[in-house]
Amino acid sequence: MYILYLLLALMILLVMVTIHEFGHYIAGKILHFKINEFSIGFGKSLFSHTSKKTGEVFSIRLIPLGGYCAFEGEEGESEVKGAFNKMAPWKRIIVLFFGGFFNILSGIIFSIILLCSTGYDIPKVYTVDSIPVVISSSVSEWQSTDKIVDINGVSVEYSAPEYLSYSIKEYSESVNAQASSYQVKYYRGNSYYIATVNVEFKANTGLQEGDVIWKVNGTSVDFTHNNTLQSLLQNSEGNTATLSIKRDGKWHDVEVELFDYGVGKNASKVVGITSEAYKFSFGEALIRAVPFTFGLAYKVLESLWQLITGQLGLSAVGGPITTITTMATYTQNNFASFFILLPLIAVNLGVFNLLPIPALDGSKIVFTTIEWIRKKPINPKVENAIHNIGFIVLMGLVIIADIYHLLFF
Repeated sequence: MYILYLLLALMILLVMVTIHEFGHYIAGKILHFKINEFSIGFGKSLFSHTSKKTGEVFSIRLIPLGGYCAFEGEEGESEVKGAFNKMAPWKRIIVLFFGGFFNILSGIIFSIILLCSTGYDIPKVYTVDSIPVVISSSVSEWQSTDKIVDINGVSVEYSAPEYLSYSIKEYSESVNAQASSYQVKYYRGNSYYIATVNVEFKANTGLQEGDVIWKVNGTSVDFTHNNTLQSLLQNSEGNTATLSIKRDGKWHDVEVELFDYGVGKNASKVVGITSEAYKFSFGEALIRAVPFTFGLAYKVLESLWQLITGQLGLSAVGGPITTITTMATYTQNNFASFFILLPLIAVNLGVFNLLPIPALDGSKIVFTTIEWIRKKPINPKVENAIHNIGFIVLMGLVIIADIYHLLFF
C-alpha cells in the first residue's frame, strides 16, 4: 500500500514542477519567445510530439523528478527571431518570474481546496466538556520529572503532571462517574507515592457545539503568527478570556473562564472544549486563500532564515526523495494531510525558485535586472560560471540532505 502513496507523492511533485515550467511557457508564448521544447521529466524521451506550426517539441521523459521549458538562446547566443538572449530585459524578467508566480498562484487554488475540504487553523467547537480543575493536592509542589502511574488503581497513559487533569477526565469517563477526590499514584526518583488530589469539574456554558472561534482577546487565530487557539489562551492574563465567535451566521463576543489543565509549571490554560478545523464556505475560502497562501510563503522564508542562522539543522532540509517519502508517509497516516501538502509544496517551490540563489530563477532575474540598468549584459561566461557553480552546490546539498534522511530517519 505504501508504494501507492509513493506514486501519488511522485505525481504531485511532477505536477508542481509542470505548473512551474508551464508558467514560463505561457509567459514566453504571450511575449513571442521562441520555445524549442516543453518537457515533463528528464532523461530519455518516452513520448514526444512536434508542433507543425511552431516546431515546438512536447516531451515526456524517463525520470519524473523535474522538467524544463527550453527557450532558444537561453543557454547561449542565438540570432533566431524570438531568441531568449535577443528579447528585451523586461520581457525576460517576466518569463523568469512566471514560473514561481504560477506555483504561488496554484498554491492559492490548492489553499481554497484545503480550506473548503478539511479546514486548517480556525477551530470549530465539537464538544463542550466538563474539566476537572485541581483545587488542592497533598503534594506541595509537583516536579516535572514526576511520573503518574495510575488513578484510583487504574493505569493512565499521560503520566506527566501537566496531563493530570486529562488523566482524571479520561478515568472519570471510563467509569462514567465524576468525583471530588482521587488517589493518584506517582513515581519520583526511585520511589512510589500516593497523592490525594481534590478537583472541581467546571464547564463553559457560554460556548455551544458548532461555534467557530475567530479571535481571542481581539487577536485573530492565525497560524502565520503562531497564534493558535491554545497559544492565545496560554498568553491570556487573568482567569478569563473574550472569544469572538460566529454562531449560526451571527457574531458574538463571549467571555469564558480559563481552567488550569493539570498541575506544575507546564499546566495549560484551556476553555474546556474539543474542536475540529472549521471548513470554510467557497466564498469564505476565496477571501481567506490569498492571505493564507502568503502566510505559507512567510513560513517558508522564516524556515530558510532559521536554516541560515543555524536554528534548524540538516534534518529540516530535504531533496526530491525526502519530499516524496515525507508526502507518502504523511498521506498514509492521515489522508487529510494530502490537502495541506498541496499548497505547502506549491508555495515552497515558488518562493524558493524566486530567491536570488545562483542557478535559480531569482538569480537570473537579478542578472537581467543589472543588464537592464547598465544597458549591457554581464559577461555571459562569468554569469554561466556563477550559475553552474550554484547548480553544483545546490545539487550537492540536495543529495547530502536526501542521503542523511535515508540513513537517519
